[in-house]
Amino acid sequence: MKILITNEAGCFHPGLVALAKELAKDHRVCVVAPLNRLSGAGHSLTTDQRPLHAQQWFVLDSVKMWSVDGTPCDCVALALDKLLLDKPDLVISGIDPVNNRGNMIYTSGVVSAALEGAIQGIKSIAISAPVAEDKKEKLYRPYAKWVARKLRYLVENTPDFGVLNVNFPPKFKGNKIMPTKLTDGLLENDYEIEVNPFGSTYAWLKSPLMEFGLEAYGQQGDLYWLKQGYITITPLKLDLLKGEAVADLQKAGIKL
Repeated sequence: MKILITNEAGCFHPGLVALAKELAKDHRVCVVAPLNRLSGAGHSLTTDQRPLHAQQWFVLDSVKMWSVDGTPCDCVALALDKLLLDKPDLVISGIDPVNNRGNMIYTSGVVSAALEGAIQGIKSIAISAPVAEDKKEKLYRPYAKWVARKLRYLVENTPDFGVLNVNFPPKFKGNKIMPTKLTDGLLENDYEIEVNPFGSTYAWLKSPLMEFGLEAYGQQGDLYWLKQGYITITPLKLDLLKGEAVADLQKAGIKL
């Protein structure tokens, strides 16, 4: 199988390296990922006439690697259009060191990069695992090995023109899987506001998109099952249309 791997944490991140090494044992793997960490980029593409710099690296045996000084979606789009010799059979984004669950997927560069692959008609998977010491490659190897073992299952259950969003729990044992829905709820963002001596206001996002309210756990979605120690698998689709809202508009006499 021909596999394109990307992420949002940077092309040298140990989660990506561990995954690339493991999958390269049985598959043809190419890496195209941001040069540096670019969290929270969402589904953004560089369209402001700034050129993207792509550089090839020869640091992984049998794995062609490119870095791109753009967003995760830039990496996938550029790879599919110019950098790859052949169209891949699969796009995998990750392994991200933070769970991407619930409404966090809308700002996640990891999930968005997978969605960019799906837009191009390629089965795509986003993978996240909460690793505290995310600079140690060996901590990601159990997750990478699990993905390699379960790859056929994951690919067969990835929807056409959609994404399979996979999240590992904090205490990973590898034997409990729960297909589940996204958790719906408000994210509790926390900004710190200051004013400098010249009167300009500036802000820091202290807790970037990490916390849900307690009521979210009652939905028994991905957030709940992660807390129970399950690997959560959530199929995502590209069509965000709320169909019943269209029907309501039509009944109200608005022609769309």
